Amino acid sequence: MNILVAEDETITRKRLQHFIEKWGYRVITAKNGLEALELSLSNNTDILVTDWMMPEMDGLELVRNIRNTPNAAYIYIILVTAKAEKQDILEGLLGGEVDDYITKPFDPDLLRARISVGARTVSLERKLRKYNTGLEKLVQHQTSVIKKTKEETIFRLLTALEKRDEETGGHVRRIALFSSRTAESAGWTPERVDDIRLAAPMHDIGKIGVPDAILKKKGELNSAEFEIIRNHTTSGGQILEGSEYPMLQMAHDIALSHHEWWNGEGYPAGLSGEDIPEAARIVALADVYDALSHDRVYAEALPPDEVADYMLKRRGTQFDPYYYDIFMDLIPEFAKISSENP
Repeated sequence: MNILVAEDETITRKRLQHFIEKWGYRVITAKNGLEALELSLSNNTDILVTDWMMPEMDGLELVRNIRNTPNAAYIYIILVTAKAEKQDILEGLLGGEVDDYITKPFDPDLLRARISVGARTVSLERKLRKYNTGLEKLVQHQTSVIKKTKEETIFRLLTALEKRDEETGGHVRRIALFSSRTAESAGWTPERVDDIRLAAPMHDIGKIGVPDAILKKKGELNSAEFEIIRNHTTSGGQILEGSEYPMLQMAHDIALSHHEWWNGEGYPAGLSGEDIPEAARIVALADVYDALSHDRVYAEALPPDEVADYMLKRRGTQFDPYYYDIFMDLIPEFAKISSENP
């Protein structure tokens, strides 16, 4: 147990040190309040025994500074002073935020008893702090496990859906990572970046209602079949609508609007410009880029320069120019992501 003694009077300071060390405690001394404040913050002080009237900084000012130090460990404070009036005692205990009050000349036995109480109090506080720290770490771990379980469940279910379209889990993860990295680069908050990372893979969830004969058709779709494919946006919106959770609300916007075009020529609602939800504008870029860069059931992958040319021609027509510029600047990172998620 570390005890700091703050006393400007030399004889009293040495007397306090003598007795406290005799009782088995480690003692550090200070000649004034300012010195005591510096020592209290740098020496893991458990108990402070301080005079009231001192130069540089008096005892109560010292106590206020200690109590107002952010994230500081609790220190049990005993005020030892010649001020013995009732009003002084009340000021020290109530206004000064000290834990105990002893008048001079002090009785060693009484001081020893008060320090013993302080030591028990500090010991309990330290145990409680340690328990709370452990509990906080446990809660953080459990929260992390729940979050990872939720994410893994989403990705595995969506991977199963993509396999109907002869896709792989890599596509699901790539869309998530392309979209979240673009949002992060655009300055989105960490919470929204995390939301789009989970929401983006649900962009084609409406395909669950598309027949295999159309979904897996290798030739060109006729107009009726293409209309059925187009309906996956509204179907996805219906599946995800009505949630109170921001991530699922974002997933709804993405599923419904990721085929809208910046110039209003997309579907299903013909939205244009900033009427298209931001998340959908980002996923539109990620979805087209990934579709062109990897083999699909209906087409082989294009070389990187052809992919870039294709997307550039659609800047300001299909794609939001602002997010297009951010997205294309990240292509080197996306190439690495693609290699890690084949």
